Amino acid sequence: MKYKIFQGYKTIGKLLLVTVGLVVAMTTGLLLVPACAADEKIINKEMGNPVPENIGFMKNPPKELKEKFPMCDAFLNVEWINKERNIGYSNYEVIIKGKKRMMWALVTLNNEVPSYDWDVYQYKKQGRLKEIFEMLKHGEDKGNIFVMTPTYKGKSVDIHQRSPNDDDSFADHRCTVCIPYPDKQRVWIAEGRSVEQTYSAAQRKELSDRIKETAGRPFDPEKDKWLQSLWILDVNFDGKEDYVLPDSFVVTWSKKLYLADRVYKNEGFQYTFPPNGRTCYVKSLKYPLTTDGRNYYIANQCNLTELTSQSGKE
Repeated sequence: MKYKIFQGYKTIGKLLLVTVGLVVAMTTGLLLVPACAADEKIINKEMGNPVPENIGFMKNPPKELKEKFPMCDAFLNVEWINKERNIGYSNYEVIIKGKKRMMWALVTLNNEVPSYDWDVYQYKKQGRLKEIFEMLKHGEDKGNIFVMTPTYKGKSVDIHQRSPNDDDSFADHRCTVCIPYPDKQRVWIAEGRSVEQTYSAAQRKELSDRIKETAGRPFDPEKDKWLQSLWILDVNFDGKEDYVLPDSFVVTWSKKLYLADRVYKNEGFQYTFPPNGRTCYVKSLKYPLTTDGRNYYIANQCNLTELTSQSGKE
């Protein structure tokens, strides 16, 4: 039986009824395996899974990106069409249920709902990408309408957003994949290294046992989808592993584990972070995780690093 706190993300109706946990833990002693192994043949032989290689990744990321964002193993290469509106274009591979699929898509990095799946393949086949780019570069801004139906010089074109699949991945969840903003001052953590793909069975059981200490019940380390899907990131920069999803967090603090609530409030959500009861309000139904290299942010609104650091604001 799945842990009830983390059920029901498929519809907003269910989402509003969910209490999302924040678990705060001290070092677990869990050892990491390499995030992005370079030898493709070895990974294929040992794991039998797709490898963290993608035609859309920057082959030689600029030094400024690598130094500013050391938490990123790979950066998606984006051709920025409209930097003011954070709209760009990328050609990449997406892994769906173990199989790679080519994508030609728009990338949008607005504050609430960043996306990399505005599918423009049909227009590529028609040789109309340049036309669309001109519309996006010079067209009238009408919020999401700007992307869905860009208009320029009396012409318009409808662009549909591909419905993301739960199994979508750039790198089989073996890498932390980042999409830099046009100014390179912030990145969106579009995909993380998962517990399932990074930890051994023994390490997953150790993590499950530690969560059990506070939650009062274990997560099956081999079967529980939530536990397996957690991404490994050090969001408070204390040198110890933290575990996150776009809307739930397992973060290091002190020697104990704590559970915190996310409650619906005023058409948004309020997070409460123990043990000091720090709170933050997110006026959004989406929870992208971004970083400027020094702090992590929930939906570009809550400073997750301050909220979960022992030296953060009370």
